[in-house]
Amino acid sequence: MWIRKQAARIAGLVLAAASAAVLQAPAAVAGPPIPAFAGANDWACRPSAERPQPVVLVHGSGTDAPNSFALLAPLLRGEGHCVFAADLGPTPGVRDVVSGQAGSASMGIGPVGAAMLGRTIYGVADIDRMATELNEVVQAVRNATGARQVALVGHSTGGTVIRQYLRAQGADAVTQVITLGTPYRGSTWAGLRTNYPDLASLGLENAQIAAQVFGTPGQQQVVGSPLLNRLNAGGETVPGVRYTALASRADEIITPQETALLAAPTGDNRNIWLQDGCPTDIANHSGLLGDTRAAAAVLSALANDNRALPC
Repeated sequence: MWIRKQAARIAGLVLAAASAAVLQAPAAVAGPPIPAFAGANDWACRPSAERPQPVVLVHGSGTDAPNSFALLAPLLRGEGHCVFAADLGPTPGVRDVVSGQAGSASMGIGPVGAAMLGRTIYGVADIDRMATELNEVVQAVRNATGARQVALVGHSTGGTVIRQYLRAQGADAVTQVITLGTPYRGSTWAGLRTNYPDLASLGLENAQIAAQVFGTPGQQQVVGSPLLNRLNAGGETVPGVRYTALASRADEIITPQETALLAAPTGDNRNIWLQDGCPTDIANHSGLLGDTRAAAAVLSALANDNRALPC
């Protein structure tokens, strides 16, 4: 029933996105590209008493906002949230004249995919830089909506960008953070040699493949990296912000999978294993973005209502 109702809402929002111009950012908004896609970037949206904080979605490495949040953004909008997302951290693509195998536009193709596809890939710039871009987006959203604070939702590297943003800017503009598959203590990237056999055949180890596939963030999110050591030096969270960390036991990219959970959640902070209560859910790293149970967990965290999650 829940999925059927949400599907109907998504259908309506997709039709609206196809015909409405309101999804375009106002001319005064500077900073990273603001794409038009269903459920997001309606600059005429104003927060309600029930949903007072706009939600800013932050994508991971080797992807962009529309590909990452095609499911989540319409669901959030359907529950009354004002939703915004930008394309952060671009690297220009270079046409690969050697291989005609262009691969798909799925998540996680990074600079290698950029070369193969001849297009811009996002989420592959230095995390400090992307955090600065996120700050521009947050300020634009606050100015446009009149909201004093926002909620931040990040997938994978997007969660690390959020963490760096909070360390640099403080928590004044943020009420809560929700992460999906974000490596709080770094990743060993255990599944990359299997996922990218061509790179593995060159003798590259997992961390080296991560740098090729995810760009600079692939290096910045290995276990023990200087960036993560700095972010974790004062604790994994920032006081005054409520955190929800969601992880999947089927995640083949963020390994060990426990690194996507807070080491010691306190207060209102919460860890969620996707498979707790639904052991048949096999969503992997990118699959977290298309999983209705994960999406429902995000909605529940934002509403702070502990709703039953679909399985």
